[in-house]
Amino acid sequence: MRNIVRAYIEKQQLLVDNRPVLVGFSGGADSVALLGLLVQLDYSCIALHCNFHLRGEESVRDEQFAAETAFALGVPFHKIDFDTTAYATEHRLSIEMAARELRYNWFEEMRQRFNAQAIAVAHHRDDSVETVLLNLIRGTGIRGMGGIRPKNGYVIRPLLTVSRSEILAWLGELHLTYVTDSTNLSDAYTRNFIRLRVLPLLEELNPSVRTAIARTADHLADTETIYLHVLEEARKQLIEEGDRIPIDRLMNYPSPATILYELLKPYGFTRQVADDIFRSLAKESGRIFYSPEYRLLKDREYLLLSPICTEEIPEYTFTADDVLEDIWSGP
Repeated sequence: MRNIVRAYIEKQQLLVDNRPVLVGFSGGADSVALLGLLVQLDYSCIALHCNFHLRGEESVRDEQFAAETAFALGVPFHKIDFDTTAYATEHRLSIEMAARELRYNWFEEMRQRFNAQAIAVAHHRDDSVETVLLNLIRGTGIRGMGGIRPKNGYVIRPLLTVSRSEILAWLGELHLTYVTDSTNLSDAYTRNFIRLRVLPLLEELNPSVRTAIARTADHLADTETIYLHVLEEARKQLIEEGDRIPIDRLMNYPSPATILYELLKPYGFTRQVADDIFRSLAKESGRIFYSPEYRLLKDREYLLLSPICTEEIPEYTFTADDVLEDIWSGP
């Protein structure tokens, strides 16, 4: 597996110089494998452990194990304590989102402190498969179907090329131990429900379903790249100076309704409103549509965008689909 991960790092250009690599290190199987592999590959690693204090003595156990394992591997170890519940309440976040925000904010602080070239986290191929299914259920569109990206800014994921079963087999061969988060064994969370119940059922139809979904996600990630390129070209061609969109030129594009939505999305228009605007193109001029910060006037030949003046107080209509789309179709 070491050769597989090395080749993946080189192919994706995840690590390119001799500066340190920060490794998110929970002490679970995936993070133990990640840290162990990077050490074997002679990268200069620094282990970072977050104690979210959500599981009582189990959180204390994880911290102690992570510190001891990092020491055994000869890797510097840093940890931080979070009052995750208080942070979630203060910022009106779910516990899961609060923990994610706290973790990545601290990782970035440490990256700057150590001038690290990257922050390595232990997502593997099965995590990407679960993400694809989650996004399919939520209806995110093509932007959610490419799975987890190998690189997002300074965050890298060297294990996306291997499966959970391959990780466990490698740990067994090297007799490396790890801790298990008890919440991963519960199907009360959506991702765990997919992992523990949905995927096993799909494997009854196709024993290689995880590989098949991962392969499809790779193809869709490439498709998304092409899609975004076409959108950027359309943006250059269609949004003229003064934020106006020529209607005739828009209608010459394939799937003009989708193109229009993507053009209007940065201005805060939801899919529902964009669809209403598209339906108005064949009707009379003079209709006005609003996003939280912009107004759009449907003129005879153009769609005219302008910031909302303070005296304008439009009404907005949001649906559950709009909210989910805004949450799950980000970069």
